[in-house]
Amino acid sequence: MNLGRKLLDRLRAREGPLTRELVRQPGRFGLGQLPARLAPDAVATSVCGYCSTGCNLRGHLRDGQALNLSPDADYPVNRGMACPKGWEALSVLDAPDRATVPLVRDRQSGRFDAISWDEATRLFVEGMRDVQARHGAAAAAFLGTGQIPTEEIAFFGSLAKFGMGMVHGDGNTRQCMATAARAYKESFGFDAPPYCYADFETSDVLVLVGSNLCIAHPILWERICRNPNDPKIIVVDPRRTETAIAATQHLALHPKSDLVLFYG
Repeated sequence: MNLGRKLLDRLRAREGPLTRELVRQPGRFGLGQLPARLAPDAVATSVCGYCSTGCNLRGHLRDGQALNLSPDADYPVNRGMACPKGWEALSVLDAPDRATVPLVRDRQSGRFDAISWDEATRLFVEGMRDVQARHGAAAAAFLGTGQIPTEEIAFFGSLAKFGMGMVHGDGNTRQCMATAARAYKESFGFDAPPYCYADFETSDVLVLVGSNLCIAHPILWERICRNPNDPKIIVVDPRRTETAIAATQHLALHPKSDLVLFYG
C-alpha cells in the first residue's frame, strides 16, 4: 500500500502549471503553436553572434522584451536549425554580470561606477582628442570585426576617419584571413574562398584542416550529415577531436609538419 502511494506521488504532481497554461495556441508570425505565456506580439530577426557561421535567429518579443527565439526556417545558412550556442543566445540578456550602463573607473579606489551615456560620450571624446592633440592623429586607430554587419562596419569606418580624424584602421577579418587569402591566391589564382556552404551537402570528399567542426560550427557539421553521397571526410589535425573521431580518415600530423603534407 505504501509502495503504491509512493509511486502515485511520483507520477502525480501536486504543484505545477495548470493545463490551460500548457495548452498551445496559434503563435502568429509563422511560429506555429505556442503556450500563451510565450506568445509574442512582434518578431525581430538577428544574426547569431557566437561563431560567425551566420545563422539567422528570430527573436520573439512582447512589449519590446525578448521572450524566446527560434531559428529561421527560410534562411539559407542554417535552414531552420540552431546549435546549443544559438539556442542560448538570449541567456546573456539576464546575465548578472552583464554591463547595461557605461562604467568609469575611479582613479583612487579603482572601483567602476555607473555614469550616464552623455557623460560617457563626453569622457570618451575628451580622452581621444587629448591623445591626438598630444601625439598626432596617427596616435589613435580603430580595429573592426567580422561579427557585425557590413553596414555597421562601413559606418564605423566613416565615423573613425571623417568624424574622429583617424588615419589608421584595420579589420579582424583581414588579419585572421591574411594567410588563408595568400594560400587561396597561390593555389587557385584568386583570394576568395572557392567554396560555399552548399558544397558540404553535395561533395564526395571533404578535407577539414585544423577544424573541430562538430563543436566549433555545429550547423555546418549538420549540413555535412545531410549529404546523401556518404562523403569521405579527411581531418588534418594533431588533435584527436570530436570531428577527427567521426572522420573517415584522421591525419594526426606532428605540429608544424602540415606544410610538408600540403606542398607534397
